[in-house]
Amino acid sequence: MHLEEMARLPAHAIKDLDDVGRLKIYLVQDFNHSLLRRLVNFELDIFGDLGMDEWGLVPQIRHGNVFVLKEEDENRISGIAILMRDWEDPDKCYLFDFAIAEGLRGQGLGTLFLLSVCESVREQGFRKMSLTVDTDNKPAVRLYSDKLGFDIEEYRQDEYGRGRDRYIMVLDLRDIDEEMLMVSN
Repeated sequence: MHLEEMARLPAHAIKDLDDVGRLKIYLVQDFNHSLLRRLVNFELDIFGDLGMDEWGLVPQIRHGNVFVLKEEDENRISGIAILMRDWEDPDKCYLFDFAIAEGLRGQGLGTLFLLSVCESVREQGFRKMSLTVDTDNKPAVRLYSDKLGFDIEEYRQDEYGRGRDRYIMVLDLRDIDEEMLMVSN
């Protein structure tokens, strides 16, 4: 198993947790079955039966970018971000999956985590990031648009079936400025 540490989060990100200074972001570059099982379980806890299973995660680890937020030296996963290259636009990556553990939401951690992910993919040469989000998921829409600067480019009715509408959102990674990144480092 190989987890490459991406960035250390500042202690002020979550004021109510004693161990926040131990949270780190890792780029998953290889895996063992224990890590794979923990990733699948995290996905299932967050997304239910819509979460990624082994058949989806293994190719994402091998051919995409899988970032994990977790406590140093602990097995518990606190967040996940999964990205893939957009085949229509080689300068764009697609945020396929993004989640923070339920007990850690609403405290600014998602913003810090996603800013670090944006910085990493920008360093990899991507200029844009796109995603889809449920139109009823107001906290996620606020995170993406108000805190990070994603623009709603399109509304897709019934994208994932009847009544499952989505916004297509895009961020120009060049708009992430150094001041924003200083908060996440």
